[in-house]
Amino acid sequence: MTTITQLKEQAEKRFVELELPTQNHGKGFALNITINWEKVFAEMQKVADAEIIADEKVKICKLSELGEEFIAKYGQKLVPAENKLLALHYATASDAAVIIIPKNTVIENPIIINTKATSWASAESIIVLAEEGAQATIVENITSTTDAHYKSQIVQLYLQFQAKIAYCTLHQEKEGTHSFTTKRAEVLKDASVKWFDLAIGKGFTQVQLRSHLKEAGAEAQQYQAIVGTGSQQCDINSNAFHEHAHTKSMMLAKGILSDRSRAMHRGTVRVEKNAINCQGHQRADMLLIGDESRCNAIPVLEVENDDVSCSHGTTMGQIDEEQLYYLVSRGLDENVAKQMLVAAFVEPILQKIPNEKVREEIMNKIQERLEK
Repeated sequence: MTTITQLKEQAEKRFVELELPTQNHGKGFALNITINWEKVFAEMQKVADAEIIADEKVKICKLSELGEEFIAKYGQKLVPAENKLLALHYATASDAAVIIIPKNTVIENPIIINTKATSWASAESIIVLAEEGAQATIVENITSTTDAHYKSQIVQLYLQFQAKIAYCTLHQEKEGTHSFTTKRAEVLKDASVKWFDLAIGKGFTQVQLRSHLKEAGAEAQQYQAIVGTGSQQCDINSNAFHEHAHTKSMMLAKGILSDRSRAMHRGTVRVEKNAINCQGHQRADMLLIGDESRCNAIPVLEVENDDVSCSHGTTMGQIDEEQLYYLVSRGLDENVAKQMLVAAFVEPILQKIPNEKVREEIMNKIQERLEK
């Protein structure tokens, strides 16, 4: 059996042994990140408990309250302490907030998670267990204060037979905050997960996302939208691992970058040797406004058999001048016309969010960002 104390002690030992993960992803593929790692290591602390608002049918508790068997099964299964930063995370935030959606329970209203980083360096962990046939939409609002320099987050989703979860995160950190998020899902037979990551903050945002499609009928849809202004930087790494036959994945990213903002999107579809009859598709479309914004897209297919349907594609361009001219010629101000075109650009991602109220709220936040 495993206890929280044992996990913490193991993480502390691993922290000493392991190296920092690289932020370089090939020649010329790196963002300019300036972090005082020694200060991060010295001042790292557990983030204040997240505010979780949910239907009374949903069980909300701490990992330490669920017994050694649950801790051993779910505590670090999907995200082990595989590099120095993850080991530091577990050594600091050894406990986790746990959300359990009971068997065959359909939660109509979104589960809301509000987290705010206020200290110089902090860490938090979230575990979601969707039992057989459970369905829910989770909306996470991540913010920070100007005091927050480094924020680490780990999210683990466990989807049992026929469970359906949509997990939507709004990254709204302040300028000067460096946010590192690791998200992973285990998707079992006929279950499906939809991930949404919407980067509309002002700091540095990195998302390492991976879905493990473990059994037949498992499906993952992974969507990202980046609205970059000022000196914002964003690094998205979206992965789908097909570990069983008859599984599906689809990844779509949309980015709008202006001013001096930078973005990198890395997408990987991996299909194992025995995972036949799989479908895996990814696409990244980036819109650059002005001459100083920059974006790199790195799509990868790793396919171990030929009985699959897989594809990848990337596009980059400027606002369509003909469309802009048409709107301006109809009496719209040029800036308003640009906002309309940009909003239309990200609309295909927002339409995938299953809850209409959530869609409207997120679109309003994006519109507010565009107006500024």
